[in-house]
Amino acid sequence: MGLASRVLWAAALCGAPVVLGQSYDDWSWVKSFAAVGDSFTAGIGAGGLYTNDDAGRKCSRYDQSYPVVMQRFMGGVQTFQYPACSGATSVDILAQIEGLAPGIDLAVLTAGGNDLCLSNIIAQCILSRLSSMSDCQAALDYATSAVGSYLEGNIQALLQALDAKMNQNGIIVLVQYAQYFDSSTDACATEQWGWPLGGLALTRNQRNSFDALVRRTNEALSRAANGVATSNAKVIQANWDNWSYWVGGQFCEPGQNPNPADPSNANLLFFKLDTTRRNLDTIPVGPIGPIKARANVTAKDELESAAWTALEIRDRHVDDDLTNHTVSYEPPRLARRGVTAPGCPSGTITNVIKYLLPDGIGKIFHPTVLGHQIMASFALDQIRGARARLLHIDGPGCVTDTLECLGDHNTGNYASAYALYSQTQNFCNAVAANHPSGTNWQYSQTYYQGTPDQVVFTLTLSGGASSFDLGQCNKALNAILDQCDKYATNPMNWKQGGINTMGSYQYEIRPTYNTRLWPYPTEPKQSCHSSYKFFLNSYDIYGAGWATWDWGQQSLRPNSTSCFGLGITNWHFEYFDQPDANGYEWHAWFNSPVFTRARCFNNNKVQNSAGGGPNGGCGGSG
Repeated sequence: MGLASRVLWAAALCGAPVVLGQSYDDWSWVKSFAAVGDSFTAGIGAGGLYTNDDAGRKCSRYDQSYPVVMQRFMGGVQTFQYPACSGATSVDILAQIEGLAPGIDLAVLTAGGNDLCLSNIIAQCILSRLSSMSDCQAALDYATSAVGSYLEGNIQALLQALDAKMNQNGIIVLVQYAQYFDSSTDACATEQWGWPLGGLALTRNQRNSFDALVRRTNEALSRAANGVATSNAKVIQANWDNWSYWVGGQFCEPGQNPNPADPSNANLLFFKLDTTRRNLDTIPVGPIGPIKARANVTAKDELESAAWTALEIRDRHVDDDLTNHTVSYEPPRLARRGVTAPGCPSGTITNVIKYLLPDGIGKIFHPTVLGHQIMASFALDQIRGARARLLHIDGPGCVTDTLECLGDHNTGNYASAYALYSQTQNFCNAVAANHPSGTNWQYSQTYYQGTPDQVVFTLTLSGGASSFDLGQCNKALNAILDQCDKYATNPMNWKQGGINTMGSYQYEIRPTYNTRLWPYPTEPKQSCHSSYKFFLNSYDIYGAGWATWDWGQQSLRPNSTSCFGLGITNWHFEYFDQPDANGYEWHAWFNSPVFTRARCFNNNKVQNSAGGGPNGGCGGSG
């Protein structure tokens, strides 16, 4: 059974089939259905155009969008109002709502992305080599500011306006966004990402920044939905964010081929460009169409022409008979992008993205057909539960998956991200090889015993479960590390662990060294003292925030040896039971050949290379 069949429709999320005839599965109450919002509601690129009129083309409404999928599933809908439009800001969506006929039973919307100037982020951070890191950061900074200043109020205004159009006991579903990127490996940045015309390399930090913005956006949407006052309808939310992670539906998943048509991308829930690194002579881009370099175009010419990106991309997704036309020729079926929120950072590249690119490119970073099926499933599932509550009957009874972040309880225990990520695969492999037989078993493993990064990984089965899924194990553990990292000031990326419950399977990562510095350090630090002893230099180095898991064996010691090319002697390394009076966690002492101090330790070269901070060169006599 394919992924779509396994997850399509809400009951599949609960692991049980829909039983027609039960009250919450009777959809006959939905006579009037409305869908408003931005390109996520319009479904740009998902299937074919919903209608072939001017409004349908201009707004890029597609026939496999999640509202259309829901409408077909429910059946019996007599009136379906569908003014959702790609590029719509809250101002535009308010106009959509004001144009609706009243008496609506069920309404869905996705809104907020264009208030944050999403097109600017995609243009400045993803699509253009004419951009820079500062341009990208400016777009991200604006979006972050918008989330904190006016997004929540905008969404509440939309919900209240929509409520005025609803029937009593109607339901409004606010469908949220999902994080685009997996950030568990560096391969995406170093080996593939950056579409062939350029683009900034998607480092882990950048991907984390993009995903953090999505999380903040969803949090603002949740606050708006939870705090809005309505008179007619019940407001509920459909958050499908975690699902893309579980099914390997994000960009940059380990093992993904850069070609979107490759089978490894079968579960991808967002449209992507081909990110294979190749030269620019002739660049096929899978299902989107070929990008063909013009004759005699040099790299300098390319950088000088901001419009070249759009003029050289040819689209065959929206209309196959337009294959021979470049984007500069805009036939009737090519939709222009919508407007963005006032105040967005702007530039030539952003305008190219907004106004010239066809839907075959405009759909990038939007849900695929499978993505819209998932969104429809989550929305339908939430409606079933809300309907049961309105009717005062027992609900569907799903098993709820939960992710509990231990840092939410301020435990004071934490460990380095590198150390924990390094053990997720090892733990899952150990479980696969050594787990007990029978049902309801538990397997636990302690790593880095006696170091500040000491941590316990545990898998516990319940409810009669007995089997083990290696892929689920890796995703569950990495989800803890990825999604519990939500602290405003944590530049060293410390991890406090969490408990991830997936049905009958509970995965836990728990740092257990409970005498570390608290609050956790925001930068590594060290001190060093050296003295001359005949043919040797002796060193005493104290540190905190680095070399916290390896007894110095993979950090301080090899970097010392590599600096002067000869081995060190009298090596000692100890972790303290608790930080000393100066806040140091460990002490290392050893000898090196003479004349190494000035070029390796006084200038902090060895310490910095091993993970220490920029200060703390060796002093001393001799």
